[in-house]
Amino acid sequence: MAITDGEPAGSHERAENDLVLSFLRVRQAIGLLGYFLPAALLGFGIVFADGIPASMSASYYSPMREIFVGTVCAIAVFLWSYEGYRPRSGEWISDLVTARIASLGALAVAWVPTMPDMPVGCTLSQCVLGFSLASTIHWLGAAVFFGALAVFCLVLFVRGPATTEEKTASNTIYRICGWIILAAMAGIAVVLFAPDPVKLRLLPLRPVFWLESVATVAFATSWLVKGDALRPMVRAMAQD
Repeated sequence: MAITDGEPAGSHERAENDLVLSFLRVRQAIGLLGYFLPAALLGFGIVFADGIPASMSASYYSPMREIFVGTVCAIAVFLWSYEGYRPRSGEWISDLVTARIASLGALAVAWVPTMPDMPVGCTLSQCVLGFSLASTIHWLGAAVFFGALAVFCLVLFVRGPATTEEKTASNTIYRICGWIILAAMAGIAVVLFAPDPVKLRLLPLRPVFWLESVATVAFATSWLVKGDALRPMVRAMAQD
């Protein structure tokens, strides 16, 4: 069941509304998972492995595979269960549709691995599709996933009148996060389609991993703000 477009006016009403609280918890869960994944991959790469992976997706071929696939699938499940606000009359971009598009993109990332750097046995999806097509679907899924989350930041989360300073501050954070996601996606596209000599020079810097991590932290921040988990930060911005 979706909730209507608009939030309870006061914190007391909000605390008593179990439906609203459940939506806040889903938003917080999505945000926390978004913070967890790049931190876990980075920590493992530095402490236990040979360094930072070439991309977050490359961790599929490392001991962190279960963490990567499990976390992305968990994000997909939470997004699929997220209904958000009912669309207004005439609106064709809704929370429900955008969340489910993002969920399907996340599942493509988790279930259809990227191209491996060395010969490996194929997964089910790679055996059926072939390594090249599977990798293409993987990156298209990632683009759909991050693109849909940018829509949340730039379109859906900023809907409604900014009647308070906190709402204005929240909208500023959402827009910053949305543009960061789009900029990171553009940066990844530049790296992927760069000439091979340029790629070889960039490879030691792990640009795709860092850009993916920045985009992931950006979407996580926006969902934690929407879930009221970062309210002290929003209030501090509103008071400036």
